[in-house]
Amino acid sequence: MKTTHLPQELITQILSILPIKPLVRFQCVSKSWFALIINDSHFINLHLSRSKERILILASSEPLDYLIVNLSNEDRFGEAVKIQHPLHHSESNRIVDSCNGLVCINNYNDETVIWNPLIRKYKKLPSKPREELSHDHFAFGHDRVNDDYKVLRLVEFYRRDGRRKYSLEVYSLREHSWRMVEEEWPIVELSHFCYTCRAIFSNGAFHWMVTLVADLKKVHVAFDLSTEKFRVHEFPVNSSINLRVFLVDLGGWLCAVFQDLCEVWVMKEYGIVSSWTLLYAMERAFTNYPPLVFSRDGEEVFTGELIESHLMELYWYDIKKKTRRIVEIENIPVDLILPYFCVGSLLLLDADNDKE
Repeated sequence: MKTTHLPQELITQILSILPIKPLVRFQCVSKSWFALIINDSHFINLHLSRSKERILILASSEPLDYLIVNLSNEDRFGEAVKIQHPLHHSESNRIVDSCNGLVCINNYNDETVIWNPLIRKYKKLPSKPREELSHDHFAFGHDRVNDDYKVLRLVEFYRRDGRRKYSLEVYSLREHSWRMVEEEWPIVELSHFCYTCRAIFSNGAFHWMVTLVADLKKVHVAFDLSTEKFRVHEFPVNSSINLRVFLVDLGGWLCAVFQDLCEVWVMKEYGIVSSWTLLYAMERAFTNYPPLVFSRDGEEVFTGELIESHLMELYWYDIKKKTRRIVEIENIPVDLILPYFCVGSLLLLDADNDKE
């Protein structure tokens, strides 16, 4: 009997739309060219570009445990499943950010890892000892030009005159090393990070909202990962009002969330200051969570709020109708902290998990 063989190109296309679990099984049990295809960097990037698998990462605060929830159906979430993360031995962990299925975690013991929670693979970064009289700010994102994943370490030194000095280092996953950045932090006058020190990765750059102490005006600082250069823009929305504001990436758009005004503004044309536009307003304040992700039809956003002490409520918010759909997840932790979304990804499939 004659055996019919499918062309390798067609098999690659079929494999590129499969979920992560069956692909990992192929990689583990097969030593044939199936495994070779799955481990190929071009296939991994192709699969990432087509992935429809969305995962919600939940964390409890004491101790910091991680759970993952499959979002294959937005009307019915899967059960929260506890997974052991690479820094489980420490109680001072925090998520820096997530990008393309990778999650960056660090702690106060100067440990930082880039972790793929779906395939349980991670890369431990070379340690960077903490400086005295300083505070570290970390950011994580993808350099699209060089196809490299980078961690930025912004060290903030405190001075007696109230001014602050900064130094910058970048870790490259491709080179697996840290190096100093020649660029200097662009804000030299008295200033402070507005409400949150966390940088947001969006459109190939890290973004901060900074408040100038003299007049309380806000400026938007961006650091391009490919050029490793800073850009500083005026922030025209409520810029002279001392309001709490989050920066978030929502569907590839850079957004500003005014917690007190219950408003979400979007930079419709990236890099164009005049393009900031009101995206939507809610009837009640954001008491804890900024919007995290759009629904697949773009009509709802996933968010949540604190309804009682240490009790979170997660829901889909309909932008036009201004209504909510409460999300119930089995085994959700009571002391839930900020969730993160990531897509199904095979990145770090070749990581050995045991070397810096």
